[in-house]
Amino acid sequence: MHFSCLFSTALLFSTAAAVPQPDYSTTSAANHGKVAKYQKQCPFSIPHVKPHNQRYEHTINFPKGCESGKFINWKTYKANGVNLGAWLAKEKTHDPVWWNSLGTKAAATIDEWGLCQALGKQCGPLLEKRYESFLNTSTIDTLAKVGINTLRITTTYAAWVQVPGSAFYHGRQRDHLRKITQYAIERYNMHIIIGLHSLPGGVNNLDIGEAFGHDGWFYNSTNLAWSFKAVDKVLDFIKTSGHKNAFTIAPLNEVSDNLAGFGSAAGLSDKATNWVLTYMNGVFQRVEAVDKRIPVMLQDNFKGAAFWSPLFDKKRNLVIDSHVYYFAASGTYSQYVAPAVCGQAKYLAEETKFPVFVGEWSLQTMYNNTLSVPSRKTIFDTQRYAWQKYVAGGAFWTAVSYSTTPVDGQGIQRDYWSYVDLIRAGVITKATTKSYC
Repeated sequence: MHFSCLFSTALLFSTAAAVPQPDYSTTSAANHGKVAKYQKQCPFSIPHVKPHNQRYEHTINFPKGCESGKFINWKTYKANGVNLGAWLAKEKTHDPVWWNSLGTKAAATIDEWGLCQALGKQCGPLLEKRYESFLNTSTIDTLAKVGINTLRITTTYAAWVQVPGSAFYHGRQRDHLRKITQYAIERYNMHIIIGLHSLPGGVNNLDIGEAFGHDGWFYNSTNLAWSFKAVDKVLDFIKTSGHKNAFTIAPLNEVSDNLAGFGSAAGLSDKATNWVLTYMNGVFQRVEAVDKRIPVMLQDNFKGAAFWSPLFDKKRNLVIDSHVYYFAASGTYSQYVAPAVCGQAKYLAEETKFPVFVGEWSLQTMYNNTLSVPSRKTIFDTQRYAWQKYVAGGAFWTAVSYSTTPVDGQGIQRDYWSYVDLIRAGVITKATTKSYC
């Protein structure tokens, strides 16, 4: 996840020759459904109501993420999930101390692309060491103790393909991913969502999409071809895991051709929507050729699930991923979040024939954050309860964060975004005891 508003001039990216592809193109975007009223990555209105003092306990029986070779059905599955973010797709926000320790030139960079340019030949060795130290199997043990059954793991395309002209490091990312996923699956029966958080050329002008100022993925046939190659490599990884039933593939994340509108429906034009659909058509062909039972997850790009539902045939094994954040939404005070979630969570799945999953959420609000354990636990328990009650569950962002950025109110971002720290603080427990509803 990304916080900064920095960006630079958009760059068109690709030096490789275009690879011939079947025609997946579509112009069906105008047939979309209802558009959600996202504002700054928040789909809810946050009324300033007087909160009540009642808190509720709930017994939630989350299923195993994989079991006995069975494929999950996202229409019935309930995810108690967490993201392994900023691990194989580095984000300065969530690992600033390490980033700033790499020298003055590296510390001045704002994204992984620039970091590798600054480090030169040392980028690979330094990243390899950080992949090993940022998290490990003991992290998975900690997550399992509070009932995690789903891991959403973000990667750059460079984990899968070496694209000519890309500054990203292409190395042993898949080896690190294999170690963690095999452990999570075989020890704890967890389900794994493998996400392509970036695509060649850049998908949103942000660090998370490739690099600040990069949006060259759109309307570029060469970048599209490389994206399909990355998808093929993800599928190869799944096929050779020995646990094909344990995976969902998420081929894009928070794409936007209008940075000024990012975090709202205005961030993606109809023209860009058609490009996304063209890509998704090719993704489905590839996934279904391997096994139709492997789910495909579409991040809704702040349009809402109902927007996308009419654009896909109901036979598709599709789950729609909506992100819910409060840290940038105007007027969002911590005490008003839980009432809003209780009143509005059901609308996330409104008017869609496909299951909906909350792929990213956290605890930070725009104003009045408090380190009070009961207060943070109420915001956490309320969301975890609501996501499994009204949709297919969710995945907290993120498992490990070392963010040092101060928040409004008390503490730093790590206090509201780092799952393992929240477990240690007593905010996150296996039991749901402080839900607002």
